[in-house]
Amino acid sequence: MSDASGGLILPLSVLTFAVQMVVYHGVGLWFEWCDRAGRLPAYKMRAVERMSYFELLPRVLFNQVFILLPAMVLVEVLGLAFVGAPQIGAVHFVLAMIAMGVGHDVVQYVAHRFVLHRPGLMRRLGHGVHHSTGASRAVSACYMGAPDFFLEIVLPYLLPLTLVGAGADVSFHLLVASLGAIGGLYEHSGYDFSARLPRDKTGLRGRFYALLRSFSTSKAHAEHHRRGNVSFSDGFGSPGICDSMFKTRWDLVGDRGEPRERPAESPRRRKQAA
Repeated sequence: MSDASGGLILPLSVLTFAVQMVVYHGVGLWFEWCDRAGRLPAYKMRAVERMSYFELLPRVLFNQVFILLPAMVLVEVLGLAFVGAPQIGAVHFVLAMIAMGVGHDVVQYVAHRFVLHRPGLMRRLGHGVHHSTGASRAVSACYMGAPDFFLEIVLPYLLPLTLVGAGADVSFHLLVASLGAIGGLYEHSGYDFSARLPRDKTGLRGRFYALLRSFSTSKAHAEHHRRGNVSFSDGFGSPGICDSMFKTRWDLVGDRGEPRERPAESPRRRKQAA
């Protein structure tokens, strides 16, 4: 939104927040419509959340309006983000997008695993509120206690943003905010769009579909909600660096918390090999 001279009418942080809200609640309502109308049943992997859309919405809006928005405005006022060059180069744009993904992964993993899941802090910081849902209704992505929201949503977004030097590039900020909203909604929606991708392909095509499935599945965060001890930052669109490095990825940990034995090392396979 700009005036006749080409300048923004709203501060960039506020404009970015407004666009993010349109995307978040627009896509969230689309998922809600799919739930109510029974659309895409082949992709709905988890039963619809017991809490209704309107039961979840007030806390979601409180977190977004009274925590996220002031934090975004504050970093702009302090000159830490949303300020600077009106446009960044293509290479900088791409590298900054990658850095945002990596930074988000690292910050969320540290806050999520070592703070929010620490005994005695989970309930106190409101993360237990989020785990009272089953990641099966999209809007629940931001349903959590206020301290939890700050540590798990705001910091992983704004801390990397202050470091990548994206200036006041409107397209960059709107893209980052929109993709973040869609990713959170999808992994809490109960839908998994990787479910119907081919699994019987081999060779280069098989590897392509395997990569596409690993990127588009919502399984990781569903397993986090189910078990609580896996996939602390691994999810839709996330590189999953920390979960892979620390072996807390959902497919590397058994239901009881022990490292999952690789199929090639199973007793049956070893016996067959002998």
